[in-house]
Amino acid sequence: MPLLFYSRGIILLCIIFASYDAIAFSEEAEKDRGHIQGTVENAETGKPVGWSTIQMTDLQIGTSAHEDGSFILKNIPIGIHDITVQRIGYESLTTSVEVVKDDTTNLSLHLQETVFRSPALQVFGRHFEEDDPTTHAEVVLSGKNLRQQLAGTISETLINEPGMAQRSMGPAPARPVLRGLGGERLLLMEDGGTSGDLSATSADHATTIDPMTAEQIELIRGPGSLIYGSNTLAGVINVIRGQIPTNMPDHMHGGVSLQSQTVNNGFAGGFNSHGPIGNQFTFRVDGSARTARDVKTPQGKLDNTAINTLNGSAGFSFITSKKMIGVSGNIYDTQYGIPGGFTGAHPNGVDIDMTRRYFKIKSHYYPVADWIRRFELDGTYAYYHHTEYEKPADQPRRVGSEFGVLTSNLKLNMHHKGLLFGNRGVLGITGEHRDYQSGGGLFTPNTIERGLAAYIYDEKNYNELELQASVRFDIRNIKPQEDVRLYTLSTQMGEDIFANERTYSNFSAAISAAYNITPGLQIGTSLMRSFRAPGIEELYSDGPHLASYSFDIGNPELGKEIGYGSEIYTRYTSNLLRIKISLFRNQAHGFIFPEKIAESAPRRGDIPLYQYRGEKVLMTGAETNFELNLIGNFVTEGTVSWVRGDIIDDHQLIPIWQFNNDYEALPEIPPFSGKLNLEYRISSFNAGISVRSASEQTRTGRFEQSTDGYSVFDAYAQYMFNSGKMLHTFSLTFENISNEEYRMHLSRVREIMPEPGRNLKLLYRMYF
Repeated sequence: MPLLFYSRGIILLCIIFASYDAIAFSEEAEKDRGHIQGTVENAETGKPVGWSTIQMTDLQIGTSAHEDGSFILKNIPIGIHDITVQRIGYESLTTSVEVVKDDTTNLSLHLQETVFRSPALQVFGRHFEEDDPTTHAEVVLSGKNLRQQLAGTISETLINEPGMAQRSMGPAPARPVLRGLGGERLLLMEDGGTSGDLSATSADHATTIDPMTAEQIELIRGPGSLIYGSNTLAGVINVIRGQIPTNMPDHMHGGVSLQSQTVNNGFAGGFNSHGPIGNQFTFRVDGSARTARDVKTPQGKLDNTAINTLNGSAGFSFITSKKMIGVSGNIYDTQYGIPGGFTGAHPNGVDIDMTRRYFKIKSHYYPVADWIRRFELDGTYAYYHHTEYEKPADQPRRVGSEFGVLTSNLKLNMHHKGLLFGNRGVLGITGEHRDYQSGGGLFTPNTIERGLAAYIYDEKNYNELELQASVRFDIRNIKPQEDVRLYTLSTQMGEDIFANERTYSNFSAAISAAYNITPGLQIGTSLMRSFRAPGIEELYSDGPHLASYSFDIGNPELGKEIGYGSEIYTRYTSNLLRIKISLFRNQAHGFIFPEKIAESAPRRGDIPLYQYRGEKVLMTGAETNFELNLIGNFVTEGTVSWVRGDIIDDHQLIPIWQFNNDYEALPEIPPFSGKLNLEYRISSFNAGISVRSASEQTRTGRFEQSTDGYSVFDAYAQYMFNSGKMLHTFSLTFENISNEEYRMHLSRVREIMPEPGRNLKLLYRMYF
């Protein structure tokens, strides 16, 4: 019944949005529009620069230039607007343009070549609704850099970004960790919406977002992250695919991708296409397939790590100058293996079959009022099913654990300008309904989870000072569908303990300030208070979970987790050097994590026993990334990241930068790490060598193994060229050249096998 209610509500509200413009405004208002027509040229040679992206940031409208550099933007509101042009190998350009009623404004835009990479570049038509400037993405991976780092998972694609690590149990279920925080504290979104999977709850659960058809991946931290969730102490990773198109292109866009690698005989392919249907309809379709065998390591093959994945989506939109309504559907099916053969694992490993069906509906409305930029209404429905199969020797495989989740979300945002204290911002409300069920060997009760949240975000510029602030209030109810006795916990405590209904509510808030001392030098700071309610598994788990090598028991008395984050940074940019240095400190009360409390569980002596606990923790760290222009077209760039985690006394005041080795170490904290590149760049070609390094990690939690340090060398090259109406790009990467044997600290399989060995990876992409 709740799911039916959400579906009907979504459809009804979108119909209201679609019809409101016709009722409230006359046709004359629709005619207060003009057109922009122009060309993009090389400032030095005067030759056309094709495949540039053109964005009107205040209107969330964008397009891509043809191969001859020409472009057109239709039905633009009259007045003065900012227009931004970007292209790989060129400095981005922002200028103002005045649009006149019932007329066409002609532009000639000239781009300067540069060896530096721009922080947000694309090579074909983007769907700019997700790249709202109010989010202020801190890291944007796109264009050349996305192609160079593209891997089989989001985690592996982002692994070289500052502060990033990955939690893994083999290649398929890898998930990102940022500044030592992962899981529910690092939200992983798709086109601004939750993915509907269970990847945040356990190390063996893979994400349902394949990076093959991603147009851009962005990391959002600070006040803008609270638009997406309350528990964003680490931040938000938003994978932009643009499944629902929000702008009307003047021609067909698309691309084809092919990727192969030798370390697992892997092959992947994908395509996407986006174009107009008549004058008011547009479509987008994409699909990808991925297959790989067991991973090869310097010690031999890591058995049961093969993967097969199919992914596809289709979206359609109706677009006018005042409104947009779009729908999309997505299917995702994958089968992958979790290796076995060591403590807590099934001797022959575990096979996982995972399915997701995802439906989304989106509506934008652009009113006449000057102080309202637009209304947005988003609704999603996700069906997720996950089965884990044990593989006894010489017997048919059998179900070990099973999970099913139905998730419905509804979100309404109003993007305004000048409504509150700032220049612009967002007012929003969102609701969520989750129906969680489990089976097999697990005894976690079936549970209904409901959430409701309201939030305000605003930003203001005072000459050289930039301010952002946000406040969010959440309430979440978690109700088991029956009064279930938690058997293992009751046995352990010597009294009956039941899975009781729990309700949590609290607020989150964030503020950040950045001051431009000179045109190239900026200092900034941010403060955040986050709120996180315990998850269903953390409260009520009861049973063996062989794929994660654990017997999990929950803690129904867990309280809310409150986090306090602070950061100071400085950023310098010149023609020769770009550098950013950050110091951060995160403290959490009631920080929830699973801790191994015994080497064997009461009912399964071959599996370690884990229980969730909430403690006061302190995480302190630093990171830097830089890019330096050397002689000619040579550039060096690098990152350095460090974080320390402590479990501290509830009443202890911890001075900044003072450490006590008597504190208990927080488990699963990545070691000091870094990366250094040396690269040669020209507009259509770049090549380089790099080294990835990490120190030993000997400061570990109870029952946690230490790891040695390592250094791994890679090499890469990229080339692009135009052919008719197509752009071709080739990326070749040679990873772990020396076949170094090394172990990453957050890998759950490090005790039996090292990380992948020597790997040659080739990616070809064609854009049209």
